Amino acid sequence: MRKIRKIKYSRLFIIIIFAYILLQITINIIGMEIEVEGFENIPDKTCVFMGNHQSILDIPVMRYSTQRTLDFVAKKELAKAPLIGYWITHVKSVTIDRDNIREGMKAINQAVNNIKDGYNFTIFPEGTRSKDGKIHEFKRGSIKIASKSKAPIIPVAIKGTSACFEDSKEFVPGKVKVIFGEAIETENISKEVERELMLRVEESVRSLYEKI
Repeated sequence: MRKIRKIKYSRLFIIIIFAYILLQITINIIGMEIEVEGFENIPDKTCVFMGNHQSILDIPVMRYSTQRTLDFVAKKELAKAPLIGYWITHVKSVTIDRDNIREGMKAINQAVNNIKDGYNFTIFPEGTRSKDGKIHEFKRGSIKIASKSKAPIIPVAIKGTSACFEDSKEFVPGKVKVIFGEAIETENISKEVERELMLRVEESVRSLYEKI
């Protein structure tokens, strides 16, 4: 059993390194200039990052900006995307079938367990990419992953990734800015505070976005 576990984790490590290299190459080939602000707000422990979603490029941008291995909660369709899909399906990320509530709950519980095991996660609570550049209402269910895992939430605002791909469906060089807000603790909070948590995160992301 110990030997099998060693092989399993060695394979995971190789996949993570391979994915990191490919994502770094993607950023360089596209020509994205990424500016990061508020990096000091990220504590030195397992975190859940929550922010707005403009482009599929938000995934490599987040990995670059946090300077740590990241997993994601993604819709199942993204698993078929080149490169990104391979990464998501071969590490500790989870995909959610929005048409299947039972499978969705399984994915949420799996994400919670992965976070408790020390894997950092990024969640885009809007549920889909914004088509108009505005931040849309955050889905309340997204907060369950952070609150159940008791990991701190790091609000994050991203701007510029849409112009690098989504607007024209072609890769275009451009400037991207990422701002991290102050950590929001989820451990030892009351039920009343937990109910207001999603609103607090959304307001923080919107405030950060207005600074860009």
